[in-house]
Amino acid sequence: MYRGLLFMIVIWSVTGFNIQVTSVKHFKKDDPLFGQTIIESTDGVFVPSPKNGALFRCTLKDECVEVNSDDEKPKGLRPVASVSSLTSEEEQHVMMCKVRVKKSVTEDLNRDCKLIKLSGSVIGKTNSVALVNNNNNNHYQGARTGQDQHRMRRDAQPARDTKDKDYDVNVPLPSRSALLSPATNQMENEELNSNNNNNNNNHYRCGRIDEVKRRMRRDAQLDSDTDEDEDDDDAGTEIAFVLDGSGSITCDDFQRAKDFVYNVMFNVWNTCFDCNFAIVQYGSMIRTELSLLDNENGTKTLRKVKEIQQIYNLTKTASAIHHVLTDIFIPENGSKIDSKKIIIVLSDGVILGDDMNLTDVLNMPQMKGVTRYSIGVGDGILTKPKAIQEMMEIADRGKFFNVSNYAALADILSSLQQSLIGIEGTQQGAGFQFQLAEAGFSSHIMQDNSYLFGAVGAYDWSGGVFLQSGDTVKFLNDSNNGPKFSYLGYSVTSAKVKPSKTLYISGAPRYNLTGGVFIFNGSEKYVLQGDQVGSYFGSVLCALDIDKDEYTDYLLVGAPHFHLNGEEGKVLMYKLNQDRFESVSRELKGDEGQTFARFGAAIASIGDIDGNKFNDVAVGAPLETDSSGSIYIYNGFQHGLTFSQKISPSDFGMKLVHFGLSVSGAPATASNKASIAVGSQGVVFVFETIPVIVINPDINITPEVIPLNQQMIKISSKFDIMYYTCFKVINGKLQIQLPIKYQIALDSGVNKKRLTVDGRDVLEKTFTLTPDVECAPVIKLKYLGCFDCFSPIKIKLNFSLDIRPNEDPIRILDAFTPTEVVNEISFEKDCKVTDCKPNITLSDSKISKTSIIIGETQSLSINFSLINTEDPSYMTTLTLTFPSILSHKKIEGATCPVKNDNQIECNLQHPVFKRGARTNFFISWHLNDIKSDLKKSEIIVLSNQV
Repeated sequence: MYRGLLFMIVIWSVTGFNIQVTSVKHFKKDDPLFGQTIIESTDGVFVPSPKNGALFRCTLKDECVEVNSDDEKPKGLRPVASVSSLTSEEEQHVMMCKVRVKKSVTEDLNRDCKLIKLSGSVIGKTNSVALVNNNNNNHYQGARTGQDQHRMRRDAQPARDTKDKDYDVNVPLPSRSALLSPATNQMENEELNSNNNNNNNNHYRCGRIDEVKRRMRRDAQLDSDTDEDEDDDDAGTEIAFVLDGSGSITCDDFQRAKDFVYNVMFNVWNTCFDCNFAIVQYGSMIRTELSLLDNENGTKTLRKVKEIQQIYNLTKTASAIHHVLTDIFIPENGSKIDSKKIIIVLSDGVILGDDMNLTDVLNMPQMKGVTRYSIGVGDGILTKPKAIQEMMEIADRGKFFNVSNYAALADILSSLQQSLIGIEGTQQGAGFQFQLAEAGFSSHIMQDNSYLFGAVGAYDWSGGVFLQSGDTVKFLNDSNNGPKFSYLGYSVTSAKVKPSKTLYISGAPRYNLTGGVFIFNGSEKYVLQGDQVGSYFGSVLCALDIDKDEYTDYLLVGAPHFHLNGEEGKVLMYKLNQDRFESVSRELKGDEGQTFARFGAAIASIGDIDGNKFNDVAVGAPLETDSSGSIYIYNGFQHGLTFSQKISPSDFGMKLVHFGLSVSGAPATASNKASIAVGSQGVVFVFETIPVIVINPDINITPEVIPLNQQMIKISSKFDIMYYTCFKVINGKLQIQLPIKYQIALDSGVNKKRLTVDGRDVLEKTFTLTPDVECAPVIKLKYLGCFDCFSPIKIKLNFSLDIRPNEDPIRILDAFTPTEVVNEISFEKDCKVTDCKPNITLSDSKISKTSIIIGETQSLSINFSLINTEDPSYMTTLTLTFPSILSHKKIEGATCPVKNDNQIECNLQHPVFKRGARTNFFISWHLNDIKSDLKKSEIIVLSNQV
């Protein structure tokens, strides 16, 4: 006897999930940088206004209120660089660090941080304090608190010379009082409750600073609002590329030259905000491709580089340099008189067809004070003394580069870039240690009441991190002679490892130009390295506790400038295995075709918004769709993250700029729904989620197996089958009535139905689910008998919530739980065991001829005689495969559809070939009148049953 009830599931594709695209609240300030950072608070969000140097507490009930107002605002400390927070049962701590506007200062650490404690509506503030300079750049060297807690700065101490990077420099580190001191004369030492459940969504503040914000700072011209007596900006640096577009350069090589120029501009802008570029291409003509006036919008400027079209023909190098002096470096076209000026000539050959003399051009009065570089490419330079002489004449001493081909330009990218940055005005700081450290560029508060301060400018911008724990301060970095301009400290976070260890994590987006993430583990460290130059890997970090057990599971690392065709961006995932992060094969990326999205510019854990007991993640792509921006939602589950929803300003009918610049979780709304906050240029939006409910249909069918005596097609065989459906809530709260719409399809996939309900094979119903009633009324199905009494009868149930148009849904079904259930009613089989085992023999079958003579034999026939000596065989077929010299002529006693020219498939006693039954049939072929090389051929007979 064969019995069974099969439960099948189908997972539907998802394009959107449970965040409503209509915002429930928005906050706006007259500051284009308002919204670049969002921190969740107990009753709303904290949003800094970098332009005004203020931090605002924006609640879901009220508007934004400044929480850190000072009666006296120090000059040069206006823009906010970083904000971080930690929430405990008792209070919330918020750290705010400001950046100095002054550009020419060389004072210690160049940063001011303050700790703000909020207990309910009471706001407490610490004094503004500064990190104190010293020259200790070794790993984990600590010092105790100094005596003077109110001392704001100490003079920089000269560094001791050392050639060995592991050599210990025994000088004091910044004290706790110097790093962060409270308003009172006594140090507060309050312990935060690290085991409190209210902290689950705030264990780690995820990184969010991206280079797009840096360019925005530059474009917004924040310094125009500073006091007149503050230091003025210098005139900046103007760099003009003179690009050879002559006919000797192939299309592919010209593209490589453009890519080189693009990368130089991109990487220099990461450091030099006062650098402007121009590009002059020369061939048969001289053409300005980019002027100094075209540098206001970094994205559009770089796009222009990619769009340059090659001129071809002559090599008028001298005329092109003359054009730079007379048409580029002039005030009418954006040049400043006191600016530093640089010319970079990129060519692959000897000057050809140029009416101007190179020496005369280089000796023009306008060339005074201009720094000149030249880059020679390929054999056209390296094998011709005249070409080398010209390129060396163009370049200042020590500023001539040569490479074997255009593909090798990437090899000199780092050297040229650092040389340009030195020209821009930082080379004299080769001895800088903490004078320009910018400690507090990023910040992070940990559960044990310790703090991390990123110091990107330390040691000539190789960078580092200050760790303040209790009364001890340590400086974490690569080494005191590590790569310059790595920007270690650009982003900081921490990871909590079982049982009680903490890993300190910091991004260095320009480490080896590909970027890196440093993991400091006790006295050891290791680096996660980026895979592409200029991707800014490590600029954004998010340590994720996905399963809400208070320990870190994943590290998400943003590479927002990752580029294939533009700056698409991506996020890389690393899984924590014991105390080491290991790469996960999956990468998070935005939609294809969004070439300038900068996906990964913001990453945040937004809590468990779908209620499945796993934390979820939001990723910002602020430049997607012509800088309108988008965010992507990824829901956590046991094995990682899965995409569920994309939200763009067009979804809620607004035109915004840089939507997705920042993302954060937000507290529950007045209707007790989870929410998230999203920043854009000048505006912060709060979106409400729809509570998710998981429903598992529990279906019972009686009977679930149709007995043998009721399987025939006759009136007496018809009977009723009872279909019971209960919609069980397995996750999510049901405190209201919830209408469910469901559809039942009978005998799905079969043309001749064996079940019906009121003469129909599809039934649609609506049922109201309540906390007390979960079972729908029983449905009576009519069995009609069967011809096919072997394949199961499938009953398919699809269900959804009955949401009326123009009404907000009160609940939403989980996007990753099936809403389709397939049950099967099986047929009893007359077999000795559950798995039927027939035995069909061909022993009595006869063939008319055993050999064929080509030209004489006219036909061939077989009399088949088959008998089943064991269990019944269902939907039995006999397949005959024969050689191409035979064509079937006649079939008697069986139905045999032709599959192809060499194969016939015969149906044997359908639907059931019973035990002891016999069937006979006849097949004949005629021989084709063709020649054949066959010496031997076979007719293959195979039998099969369902």
